[in-house]
Amino acid sequence: MDGLSYKKIAAIAGVVLLVVCGYLIYLRDNVLVEKRDIPELTDISAAYQADEEIAVAKSKLEEGIAPAEVITTLPAGGNCVAIVIDGLPDRSLAARMADVLQKHHATATFFVEGQNAADETETIRLLRDAGFELGNYTFVGLAGFDKVSQDEQLEEICRTQKIISVRSAFTPTLFRAPRTVFTDALLQAVHAAGIPYAVKENVRVPCHALVDEAAADAYVAGIADGSIIAIPANRPVERKADTEGKIDERPAIDMKPTIQDAGEQAPAATEDLASELDRLLTALEKRGFKVMNVNGFRKIHYIPANAAVAGEQAANAVSKNVTDKMQGGEAGGQ
Repeated sequence: MDGLSYKKIAAIAGVVLLVVCGYLIYLRDNVLVEKRDIPELTDISAAYQADEEIAVAKSKLEEGIAPAEVITTLPAGGNCVAIVIDGLPDRSLAARMADVLQKHHATATFFVEGQNAADETETIRLLRDAGFELGNYTFVGLAGFDKVSQDEQLEEICRTQKIISVRSAFTPTLFRAPRTVFTDALLQAVHAAGIPYAVKENVRVPCHALVDEAAADAYVAGIADGSIIAIPANRPVERKADTEGKIDERPAIDMKPTIQDAGEQAPAATEDLASELDRLLTALEKRGFKVMNVNGFRKIHYIPANAAVAGEQAANAVSKNVTDKMQGGEAGGQ
């Protein structure tokens, strides 16, 4: 009987195995194959063109829209600072930075590139689950963003808005771009794309400046109360010098800001950035600073310093012309 029972068990096991194998084959051939027709998540051109959003933004510009306001430093006295992270770190680094921020009961806003947000789904989810706000850092972290055409600005901003909202169910309300002057024209494009605020830092932490506790203490000693501190986590993509106003149109995999372009110096390693952030926060705590969300800082209608100077010069020129004409008229009358 025992021998017969073993044979029956073996036969039943064999049947079960055949059924399981058949089911797996069915899944492979009939269910999983259907997923191959879904656009790849990294196929940005197919999935995230944001044509409707761009059209709406252009319409708002044509109708006339006020510039986005600029979030800037607080008046001294509150012992507060804010931290913004420029560029989406890779998942491992993002997890370490999130742990450091939570350890210090601090917050930060991560400004992320649209393309990296599309490629790094898990990283976006990790940051949102940890409670951090996401900002729009253009589609590829494009430097000198005020110098590209308004159509290109709208495309970069709107595509990034759409990607982040799809990836995180969160629509950014904050904008930044590396080495960019916040002109009225750019801020109008930002607002037309659905973003009410741009963020201007007054402190930018150089890569690998906070190598130890003493360096962090010395650096923080020069940070004023009410500062917005920017920490670069990615290398921004540069505009081509010989193609004014044009965005690099290489394939998406080459446009990712963390990938080195041929002939360029390799970007600095970022594996120690979480440790540097830890030292920065420790040094800020020693000085009694509280790290708050950048949304709590003051919001202003921003006028670039160079624009203000140009406006003053133009006003002086007009005033001089009027005076000269009046004097000329008086001389003619005499």
